[in-house]
Amino acid sequence: MKSKIENYSIIAEKLKKEYSKLSEFEILSLSIQIERNEILENALAVSFNDEHPSALESIAIALGFKNGQTDTTITDAIIDLNNTKA
Repeated sequence: MKSKIENYSIIAEKLKKEYSKLSEFEILSLSIQIERNEILENALAVSFNDEHPSALESIAIALGFKNGQTDTTITDAIIDLNNTKA
């Protein structure tokens, strides 16, 4: 399930409270990296059901991939999709 992506400024405020000895540059760098990681995690993480699919899973579902279908390539899915639309 997708987690909420916090804005880097909110993350920076939390880091300032927890790690007061870090410089502003270090806090900003870390908060941007944390936000970027959350975005990637939501885009690439595999969900346990199709109710809340990640971005890549949504694309795969739209292409016609089914759960457990490991021997199908993207090319095969596009060809199948084209054949079913024709």
